[in-house]
Amino acid sequence: MAKYVQWITHKGVRILFVNGKGLPEAEYIAAFEELKQEVLKERSSAPVLIDLSNTSMTQKTTAKAKEVSAAQKAAKVPDAPSAVVGLSKLAKTVAQILNPGTHYFDTVDQAKEWLAKEAGKSQ
Repeated sequence: MAKYVQWITHKGVRILFVNGKGLPEAEYIAAFEELKQEVLKERSSAPVLIDLSNTSMTQKTTAKAKEVSAAQKAAKVPDAPSAVVGLSKLAKTVAQILNPGTHYFDTVDQAKEWLAKEAGKSQ
């Protein structure tokens, strides 16, 4: 079992959850590497929920997030609804520019609800 990434179910929807809460830079990068490996292994359009509460965006963490996205596109893994929780207003603004398809929420529960609704639309 991965240290940071796990599958959860909310309202019957399988969601890939990344627990990045409070991680220092090196562990954040490790968590995103786990995410990349799971996405490439699964090769499905499962919704993704990332909790980044109490973490800091750095050049290295931003580069790692871009790497995950690029690997997904290169492997032709279909896009899926994705939600991020716990970013500051400034970090959200930067993240929205870098990743406009991602939605940002204040709580994990809000994100799970949105992901379940979005997944229901595509079924």
